[in-house]
Amino acid sequence: MDIVDMIVHVDETIPAERMHELEDVVRTDACVISACTSHENSHLLLVTYNPECTTSGNVLHMVQAQGVRADLVGL
Repeated sequence: MDIVDMIVHVDETIPAERMHELEDVVRTDACVISACTSHENSHLLLVTYNPECTTSGNVLHMVQAQGVRADLVGL
């Protein structure tokens, strides 16, 4: 299985609890292997997923659907 790592940059300052809620939302996708907030940069969400069944765009949309401004960051 191939896996892809991506970074979602949350464009606003939100509490750590809210970032953890975003992690939980992203993890609901069966194709997401992991989602966690960066320890060094608390506005970055690190996501690993299976590209055979989802896309970075889908993951980004899940985050944006929670009412936060966010963009993808290239690796």
